[in-house]
Amino acid sequence: MKSINLFPQYIFYGGNVHTVDSSNAIVEAIAILGQRIMATGTTAEILTLAGPKTVKIDLKGRSLIPGIIDSHNHAWEAGRLLEGVVTFGIQSFAELRERIAEKLVDLPEGTWLQGGGWIETQFVENRMPTRWDLDAVSPNHPVVLERIFSTCVCNSMALALAGITKETPDPPAGEIGRDPQTGEPNGLLFRAGKQLVRDVMPGPFGATAFGFGEGIEQSVKRAQEEYLSYGITGIVEPGVSPAICRAYQNLYKRGQLKMRFNLMPNYFGFHIKQELDHMNRLVDEMGFFTDFGDDWLRLGALKMAIDGGLTSKTALKSWPYLNEDQPRDVELRLDLSKLKQWVKDAHDAGWSVGIHVVGDLSQDEAVDAIYEAWKANPRDHRHQIIHAYYASPESLAKMAEAKIIAAVQPSFIYGEADGYDQLLPMEKQRSFLPLRTYLDAAIPTAVSTDMPSGNHNPFWNLYAAITRKGMHGYQLGSAECVTLTETLRMMTIEGAYLTGEEQQKGSLEPGKLADLVILDRNLLDTSALDLLKLKVELTMVDGEIAYQL
Repeated sequence: MKSINLFPQYIFYGGNVHTVDSSNAIVEAIAILGQRIMATGTTAEILTLAGPKTVKIDLKGRSLIPGIIDSHNHAWEAGRLLEGVVTFGIQSFAELRERIAEKLVDLPEGTWLQGGGWIETQFVENRMPTRWDLDAVSPNHPVVLERIFSTCVCNSMALALAGITKETPDPPAGEIGRDPQTGEPNGLLFRAGKQLVRDVMPGPFGATAFGFGEGIEQSVKRAQEEYLSYGITGIVEPGVSPAICRAYQNLYKRGQLKMRFNLMPNYFGFHIKQELDHMNRLVDEMGFFTDFGDDWLRLGALKMAIDGGLTSKTALKSWPYLNEDQPRDVELRLDLSKLKQWVKDAHDAGWSVGIHVVGDLSQDEAVDAIYEAWKANPRDHRHQIIHAYYASPESLAKMAEAKIIAAVQPSFIYGEADGYDQLLPMEKQRSFLPLRTYLDAAIPTAVSTDMPSGNHNPFWNLYAAITRKGMHGYQLGSAECVTLTETLRMMTIEGAYLTGEEQQKGSLEPGKLADLVILDRNLLDTSALDLLKLKVELTMVDGEIAYQL
């Protein structure tokens, strides 16, 4: 009988390999055989495994980490945004105009330019941009830039194409921003007001966006290329429609998925008019449920939403904003009286649910619904509270007992915290997104970017979780800071736990999928501020190099 010698295809040695295993071991080298991790250990140990064709890569002291799992990322929308103006991190209107002008150079007149990712506190002007801030560089192109939540700004041509004038009334549940002196539209559209321009613009946010599968496929492909350059090897795509699911399956069939995707179908909280029959059929008649699929494309939790956003002042909470006398009444995105039944139906049918909450009251409602469904029918689940900004002691206790996951975005701190001193009472700044509290309570916690509501750079998460500092240096107190090692776990193995795949990926252990990332430096010698400058030199997915600098 002929013997078979199995040699690794790749060996990475001479570095700091962060295994993120149960002991958080850091070793010197790792060997890859096929799609799996063959072994980890010292450089001397691993090099002895090499065969004549093994590719040996010297890490030269750099860090190698598991592939990053972005556990809440709207990849298909992000792909469209990446084709336009990405406004994360832009610090002045002058720089914003420069970015717009650069994009317009090659666009035919009349072509729409889209983009987004801004919040007013990132700009030195410390206000929202208006149409007049954009018009100087875009007289012949309609321009629409989305704020991180609930608002967009349009230039004059976009307003004209949408037919928005001084006489246009505010739509129900929406508002047209106006000059306080003249009453002229200033280019800002709030909440449902955004639909006025969406009805005439192409997608990702336009009225026709959900109708064109090929466009969605192109957007996903564009997002993949960008994400791999940041070391992201897995995405949880929340709130997907049937058209988006079909686009992903088409890419899967053609072998065009270069990353691993976990899809969260829309359930309740995403339509002004809930399609109750459709939603109930999703749970009762579909037959499939959470975890159906393979290592590349799977069904995840059902996506739900209760309230809105913090900076848009649409969060359901028990306390008032700074300089306000009482909590605001807000319009909710679903019927709270039916929440527990909807969650129970999903839980009993084998689905996990992920519920968008921002305020403490909405978090209480979501946790109660999940907890009661679990107590009535105990089973392994991966239910998650998305955003999870403010947890009451009661919610913390229930999340810990039922192992309800906190799916959070520390990068929002970096992007938004510089304005929180004008928005939140000091106590609520310090308790915002309480990572230390969640970890100390043994609550599973996974971090994500929520692109395009947050920047897709995952190292914003790393910096913000450790420092709790905004872009301009404002800190939300230090009591909820966590360590680099803890954050790395939340970016990798905890993301795998969220999707029920912790036995397959998320850490660098023999037998697991060979998804890994080489950084341009040693994490252990990197200052907190320099974490923002991290670059990815190589990304491997399924044992193959998917990106190389």
